[in-house]
Amino acid sequence: MPERQLRVNRRTLIKAAGATSAVLGLSGLGLSGYRAGKAPDSYTGCEGSQGAAQDFDRKRFAVDTPPYEKVGPTSRADGRTEVIFSRVGVARSAAEKGAKIEDLDEPFKSYYAQHPEDFEFDKQNRELRRKVREDSEENRNRYILAEAWAGAMGAVSPRSIGNDPPEVSDFPRQGSREPFKMKSPAATAKLIKKVSYEFGTVLVGITKLNPDWVYQYPSSRRGFATDEPIEVPKHWKYAIVVGTPMSWDPMYANPTYGTSNDAYSKSRIVAFRLASFIKRLGYAARPHTPGNSYDLMVPPIMVDAGLGEQGRHSVVITPELGCNFRPAVVTTNLPMATDKPIAFGVQEFCKTCKICAEQCPSGAICKGDKEVVRGYRRYRLHSSKCFNFWNSTHGSMGCRVCIAVCPYTRKSNWVHKTALQVTANDPTGLSHKMLTGMQKRFYPGPEPSDYYAATLGGKNASYREPPWWLKTEDFIAL
Repeated sequence: MPERQLRVNRRTLIKAAGATSAVLGLSGLGLSGYRAGKAPDSYTGCEGSQGAAQDFDRKRFAVDTPPYEKVGPTSRADGRTEVIFSRVGVARSAAEKGAKIEDLDEPFKSYYAQHPEDFEFDKQNRELRRKVREDSEENRNRYILAEAWAGAMGAVSPRSIGNDPPEVSDFPRQGSREPFKMKSPAATAKLIKKVSYEFGTVLVGITKLNPDWVYQYPSSRRGFATDEPIEVPKHWKYAIVVGTPMSWDPMYANPTYGTSNDAYSKSRIVAFRLASFIKRLGYAARPHTPGNSYDLMVPPIMVDAGLGEQGRHSVVITPELGCNFRPAVVTTNLPMATDKPIAFGVQEFCKTCKICAEQCPSGAICKGDKEVVRGYRRYRLHSSKCFNFWNSTHGSMGCRVCIAVCPYTRKSNWVHKTALQVTANDPTGLSHKMLTGMQKRFYPGPEPSDYYAATLGGKNASYREPPWWLKTEDFIAL
């Protein structure tokens, strides 16, 4: 071997040894790391759920009497007439017909008789909107994105796909404007990522869609003939992956206290909003959302989009959230710059770690090597074993123990960030074994069989104690 290559290897080994020494030093600071993990800003993607945003000291300014003044007899507001949105339609109709206040039905007749100035103002509303529309033909282009963003924010549930094929359901409604000409793929990608964050995502990545990841046969209620193979639509050119984390503390208390529904719901809303935004620009968009409204496999698309690597447990591990991530995908023909995949040490780490396989109650996660699945080499998950255990616990249906125990799934404090940097930059794998050993020693989990319900020979165990607000016995008299 050339001397130059020997020097490089020695230098690499020295760096790895130094990194390992740093990890050993961190083990003596466990208490500090534990406290750092409790800080609200360490709950990546869920900082607001820890109350961190509500930081004003209200107790200091507490008063016994509300700061408004009661001066006489009180009455309750009439939602039919005193709310502008409820009454304005009556005034618009009156303006069209030339009707007067005395021509109106109750309670609007009495209200406008007492407030004739409101009648005049409310009648003007329709004419004002007409004049604005006339003016906007000249100036509306300035507000294309503002209108698309505002409209998409209300798209918290999807327009039903029903039996409409993608060539119909994915595109803007008939009569919509032609697609806007975007300045550049790079600028468009920057825009899509920013609005995705505004819509509520925590992570977002963009890739060209690999047809291998589309189901060969579809799920029901997605606009495809279920007994015919899917012909991948030509407009499914790009895939945007978005997603959010599950609530951190309940997630660690799986399988009995955690849930995926919190992240599922948030990710669905992000995808619905994003698809709506893209359609308002004139392009096709189709949301593929959790839990079962997919036409494709999401983990490999996440990998292609540069969000992370698929681990031994088949879940994608991200640098920011570990595998505490629930994704959704939007397929589209909107031209965008794409992200590159990343490799930050997960494949090498998973070779030796195996904590998820050792803690898996059902034995669904393999402890051996990767296998070839549909032409790709990966770790195989026994889905039937996994799903059966979902139905073998109390509390929230499901399991998610593999996510809770994964060394990458840690809150964003300095200990986790340091360990992540060490493992990502250690080609020797020494720190991988060291960190895995530390977790098993200092943070052991229950016996896998203990996760089962008592009637199945288990102890209803959780990986960690539940958060205080999920302890039923502290709030409900049993």
